[in-house]
Amino acid sequence: MSHIIIKLSLFLFLLPMVGKSQAVADLIDIAKNNNLELKALQREYEAALEIAPQLSQLPNPEVSLGGFVAPVETRLGAQSFRIGASQMFPWFGTLDAKAEVAMSSALALRERVASRALELSYEVKAAYYQWYELDRSQTIIRRNLNLLKVLRQLALTRVESGKGSAADVLRVDLKIDEMEEELTILERTKDKPLADINQVLNRPLSSPIRIQDSLTFTVLPYNKDTLASYIRANHPMLRLFTMQQETAKRKMALNTLDGKPAFGVGLDYIMVTPRSDATPMNNGRDIFQLSARVSIPLYRKKYDAKEREEQLKIAALQDRKSDTESLFLATIEKAYTDHEIARLRQGLYTQQKATTEAAIRLLTTEYSTNGRRFDELLLLEMDLVNYDLKTLKAIVQSQLAKARIERYIAF
Repeated sequence: MSHIIIKLSLFLFLLPMVGKSQAVADLIDIAKNNNLELKALQREYEAALEIAPQLSQLPNPEVSLGGFVAPVETRLGAQSFRIGASQMFPWFGTLDAKAEVAMSSALALRERVASRALELSYEVKAAYYQWYELDRSQTIIRRNLNLLKVLRQLALTRVESGKGSAADVLRVDLKIDEMEEELTILERTKDKPLADINQVLNRPLSSPIRIQDSLTFTVLPYNKDTLASYIRANHPMLRLFTMQQETAKRKMALNTLDGKPAFGVGLDYIMVTPRSDATPMNNGRDIFQLSARVSIPLYRKKYDAKEREEQLKIAALQDRKSDTESLFLATIEKAYTDHEIARLRQGLYTQQKATTEAAIRLLTTEYSTNGRRFDELLLLEMDLVNYDLKTLKAIVQSQLAKARIERYIAF
């Protein structure tokens, strides 16, 4: 019941944000439907489900057929040939125990599928946010290129009127060339996250994507304690370790049953050729023979070793589970720290941008009036670009921090 409450709390936290990242959600859906690794894991799980029915069956009956090189003479005639059938039966409950072990192993594979699906979601988000930052950086640079071109026109007008210096125009041209080159570099750099996204989605690496939303600084609507409890109870990888421990316990129970005797029954039919030299009562009567057998596991060392093996596996799995849980929680703690740093930086950059814009307005007026302080004006224009780019990076970092947390949440 507590797990349901935790899930409901997380859902209510996320409800106000549904629909804000539709582009990412669409890409994640495509990845879950098309990713080859995920498909392979799903098929391995489905294949493992078919093992249990194989193990729950009795061993195949054995049929034997024999002939006599030299007929065996009996009072009622010579034995001509023998045909027999036998069936072994393991100890009571052994077949069901084998099926349970196989099913437990298969269900553990299902957790691998769920865990990989979470990783795919994070990989798509991380690559998309990287691509988004590059794309929006181009938008910021283009916008500031237009501002620089306005500034260049202002400097050129002063030169033409004989009140300005041609060096001012050249300084602006250098910055314009620098930004145009940066646009080209960003365009090529976008190919990296684009290839990552398309590889995960199993489609041509150059397939385009488009931005359907504008990212804003995100909040982290999770309570750390609630989140930690949820992850301990619901993360597929932690559930995997628990299920593998359960499988090891089932193998121990099966090992105990394997150490019990197995039984077999058989029926033999022997055809007898009637005697021609005499006519005893029941002359040529065929023979039917019932038999029983017992397989006694006298050599116990392998069963003792199997018991110790599974006990050690359980202990090792517990260590791996604890280590993985610790790693998850440490990653989440670092994500919270990164988010807080991004929040502080965004506030700083927003304040600095406002101050810079006010200074640019003053210097633009002063330069238009008397042609002074052009270098300072150009420097502030470049600072404005940097503040916009840093603000964008802070927004993307907040989204990445949230994605790193959601990497461990299965909805």
